[in-house]
Amino acid sequence: MLAACFPAPRSYTGEDVVEISTHGGLVVPAAAVAAFVVAGARLAEPGEFTRRAVLNGKMDLLQAEATADLIDAGSPAQRRRALHQLERGLSGRLAALRQEVLELEGLIAYDIDFPEEDEGPVSEARVRGAWDVVRGRISDLLRTAPEGERLREGALLVIAGRPNAGKSSLFNALLGTERAIVTEIPGTTRDAIEAHAVIEGFPFRLIDTAGLRDSDERVERLGIEVSRKYLAAADLVLFCRDSQDDEFPLDRAPVVEVVTKGDLADRPSPRPPDRLSVSVVTGAGLDALRKRLAEVAFGQLLALGDVEPVVTRARHRAALERALTEIDAFGAARAAGIDAAATATHLRAAVLALDDLIGVVTPDDVLDRVFATFCVGK
Repeated sequence: MLAACFPAPRSYTGEDVVEISTHGGLVVPAAAVAAFVVAGARLAEPGEFTRRAVLNGKMDLLQAEATADLIDAGSPAQRRRALHQLERGLSGRLAALRQEVLELEGLIAYDIDFPEEDEGPVSEARVRGAWDVVRGRISDLLRTAPEGERLREGALLVIAGRPNAGKSSLFNALLGTERAIVTEIPGTTRDAIEAHAVIEGFPFRLIDTAGLRDSDERVERLGIEVSRKYLAAADLVLFCRDSQDDEFPLDRAPVVEVVTKGDLADRPSPRPPDRLSVSVVTGAGLDALRKRLAEVAFGQLLALGDVEPVVTRARHRAALERALTEIDAFGAARAAGIDAAATATHLRAAVLALDDLIGVVTPDDVLDRVFATFCVGK
């Protein structure tokens, strides 16, 4: 057994910490934990060490969430994004945004304190310019939310097409393993099959679905109904065409069309140019398809690279939407000539929304929700 001491404040939690290392396996660590519990210790709650780090000012709430994301990362893109947030990429951007709102609030406060001046000490153009900058920065962050949240969960990619169009073969090829049953008999797939895959470094949830057609067979009809439900919820649809007459039956986007069984001589033309031709037998076209799927599902993140911060959680998006609503309300009130003191209340509410996001003052119930997803101790 080895004991390492980390005195406060230069420890992970900011408190005095002793880390015990034992031999591996199940019995020895369990016996050591039992001995400590008998001596008066208790088991840590989920996320307790990171929660203590937040409460002791060692990290903010966004960095704590990034710690959990890093632990759960299943793809290179998820790992890189978690590290960027852990290194205060998003926190720094929000802190700067918060400061800009405070400066705008300061301009209005100056107007309130010196109402006797003819045109006010601060020009309307200056206030409008500061408002435009703040609103633009919030909007830019919110635009990253759909793909950022998709990155955390994995893009829901539904593979659809008529029976025997090569859907299950393509599902297996993208997955890299024989997960779905493949036969030449139309209607082999009766239920949706889901599996996780990493494509071009990004996380996807692949769904192989029953072939879309009119059927009198009860079980097949149930499978087709399940297929349509997945299609309605999909982030991206991969539509497999086996003939020129195949058309995607639903009006939704985005859809990537692919001509399957490209190794056969009687395949339809892969035109228009945005339609790909692939063969799971020879592997032709699969690399191009993987790149296309990543571009369609995560195009904005690919353009941003790993430099710009991204909103990755619904909590982040909700707080920024509240802040944007208050900023817009301030602009509308200002344009309507409402008293400066009344308009300033919207700026104060926007600052509070950003404070909630960063965790400047965080109620216990918010902390409970954030750390409930952590594994024990972390």
